[in-house]
Amino acid sequence: MQAGLKLAAGLTRICDGAARIAAVLIFVLVFVIIYDVIGRKFFATGSFLLQELEWHIHGVIAVFAFGYAYTRNAHVRIDVLAHRMSDRFRLWLEFWVLLLLVIPFFGFIVWYGYEFAERAFVRGEGANGGRGLPYRWIIKSVVPISALLTIAGCVAVALRILAVLRRPDLVQTPFIERGLWKR
Repeated sequence: MQAGLKLAAGLTRICDGAARIAAVLIFVLVFVIIYDVIGRKFFATGSFLLQELEWHIHGVIAVFAFGYAYTRNAHVRIDVLAHRMSDRFRLWLEFWVLLLLVIPFFGFIVWYGYEFAERAFVRGEGANGGRGLPYRWIIKSVVPISALLTIAGCVAVALRILAVLRRPDLVQTPFIERGLWKR
């Protein structure tokens, strides 16, 4: 159980690192937007490159935070029936959904996302019409990387769920809601 929790902590640190990159990119995005807006308004220096860069940075910010959000239990949930389930049943349900649905789904994204990015690299893909950013493979590489980060977050949560399920005395709602995902 301790080895699983150590692995979960390591995977969570990886997700935390990606979230820190996303946090820094928020500042970069703000700077690029301000530069673009001031340039357009006062100096007529609008650029397709800047607009595309804004979208690319925004995309990286969004997808690099998925794994982090899941390890912190900060993702969106629609718990219509959850209040009727016991804590133990909810944990088992989440564990099996992670194992049978979520991780395999993101595994497909890694597999096909890698091919997607590799094809763009081999073809030397750039923006349509040559007016945007070159090296389209860079942003396309974010797809499999973010899927790997999400898988890391899901595995970390699954390992923590197993640790709690092995120790039934720890299966209490306040523990689950406050501390399980944050270790």
